[in-house]
Amino acid sequence: MEALIAAVVGVCGTLCATWLTQRSGARSVEAERQNAERLRQHEENTRGVERVQQLRLTNYIALNQSARRYFGALNNGLHGLPESVEHLAELHETRSDYRACYAEAQMVVPDKVLIVASDVNRELNQAYGILRRLHNQSLRDLDSPEQARAHLDAARALLHDLRREMRLDLGITRAVNESPE
Repeated sequence: MEALIAAVVGVCGTLCATWLTQRSGARSVEAERQNAERLRQHEENTRGVERVQQLRLTNYIALNQSARRYFGALNNGLHGLPESVEHLAELHETRSDYRACYAEAQMVVPDKVLIVASDVNRELNQAYGILRRLHNQSLRDLDSPEQARAHLDAARALLHDLRREMRLDLGITRAVNESPE
């Protein structure tokens, strides 16, 4: 009888060991699958962040270049005001390019950068309006070359602020109140 009990215990032990080994293996495979899924998800998130960062960088470069070209064209138009016909064609083209870049920026840049970009846009367009009215001799009450210059001076300072905000957003520059690591 003891032999029979020992045999039954031995068979049960063997069957339980096989079952436990399979169950342990299944858990191990499941844990490995979950780890692989977490790693894949992390890599996908990292690639997404990198794509957004690259999109912003590309947009920031285009916006910075086009805003500075638009500023330069406005400045040239203001300096060549009496004979500014050739400047107006250049100004119209650079303004068109700038508007396209600004419209794209409105879709991809964070609000903090967009606030400064909007301020730059407003000052540049104020100067543009005055310059066009000066050229067309259809002046409003306060329109003058000096008023256009004031808007351009404000835009120049704001362009510096815009560049700083873009660099901060990209992590290239640290905020003034941030301490080094």
